[in-house]
Amino acid sequence: MSVIVKEYSNVTELLKSIDDSISDLRKTLGEYLRRIEELRVKAEQEAKLKAILGKLGLTTAPPPNELSLRSVRVVVNPTAEQELGSLEGALENLNAKLTQLTSIRKELDVLASLGDVGVKISVIYVDGVPKSVLIRIT
Repeated sequence: MSVIVKEYSNVTELLKSIDDSISDLRKTLGEYLRRIEELRVKAEQEAKLKAILGKLGLTTAPPPNELSLRSVRVVVNPTAEQELGSLEGALENLNAKLTQLTSIRKELDVLASLGDVGVKISVIYVDGVPKSVLIRIT
């Protein structure tokens, strides 16, 4: 978990920062979707190959390439299926973060009516998502 405090001199600057974060997340999601689609094709090909080898009487045991540490999973030479599962999990997390940011952006839109009134804004971000907005009148 990362915690960052950012300062803004007006509401417009804050909203632009959130819009930029949303745009970056959408771009990253698009890249992940392309990679996932490629991995799905590769995983299907591997599954077909395993099915054909199974019909020929060759059984393939899953390789012992996965190690679980306390809070992280290490995979050496992952299969397409293992990589696909990991990326799909990352995609779900990014999508949830995008949904949160979009919702927060809509809620903070009310502050746009402040315009360029003399305020100083401090925002506490937790994992890239605003958790607290502190507005000081200057």
